[in-house]
Amino acid sequence: MLFLHFVHLLVSSASDFQRINNAITTNISKIKNNINELENLIQKIGTSDDSEPLRDRYLHLQNEMKTLVQQTNRTFEQLQSTPVKNEDDRRQKENLTETLSKQYMKLIHRFQELQRLGAQKEKASLERARSASFRKHSMHDPYGVDNVAFTNTPYQQQVVIPMEQEVDTRALQERDSQLRKLETNIVEVNELFKDMANLVHEHGGIIDNIENHVVETEAHVDTGNRQLKQAVTYQSAARRKKIILIGILITIIVIIALILGIYFGVAKK
Repeated sequence: MLFLHFVHLLVSSASDFQRINNAITTNISKIKNNINELENLIQKIGTSDDSEPLRDRYLHLQNEMKTLVQQTNRTFEQLQSTPVKNEDDRRQKENLTETLSKQYMKLIHRFQELQRLGAQKEKASLERARSASFRKHSMHDPYGVDNVAFTNTPYQQQVVIPMEQEVDTRALQERDSQLRKLETNIVEVNELFKDMANLVHEHGGIIDNIENHVVETEAHVDTGNRQLKQAVTYQSAARRKKIILIGILITIIVIIALILGIYFGVAKK
């Protein structure tokens, strides 16, 4: 029964690590694909290929990426809390932590770069749209000439795409709200990145402590075995000495008894 329980623990431990490995690997693959798509979308923001469906897809990927990062962080936390029962577990845990965390952290860093680049391009596009909207309304203003001269900014001198021209006040407000959400997303992902960095750092210390503990335990076991063997050797030697001493003592008693017997026998004669 004890042997079966031990085998069950080993199988359970191995399945836990395999499940965690599969979950993290799957998320990393999704993150890679999303990053590739984000790169293509960001290149089109503010160009003739820009469109509302493109922006919708871009925002959807931003939210999906944040969710993936949150899920992956939690899975790494599960990895940290998964108990190590033997040396194989320790090696597997260390391998997962070092290999997958490096891939994951590199991808998050790339995602953060894309977030900042996308936000910059969206902000520039929004400013051009605002300028175009202002000029459009100024044409119907009796004081439009003064207003146009006042709004002759660098943004107006840039090429304004149709998407940026055909906007109204409500659309501008909606895009401004979306830009704020993107900026909030950047801050939240940055916090998740910091959490993951701290987790990896702490987990590295735990791995080192586990390794040291395993080495120390093995050393203690070896020392204990040597001490046990020495104790058995000493005990056997002490037993032999005791037997020898008892034999010598008996021999001495017998000799004394013989001497006394001979002495008293001769005295009686």
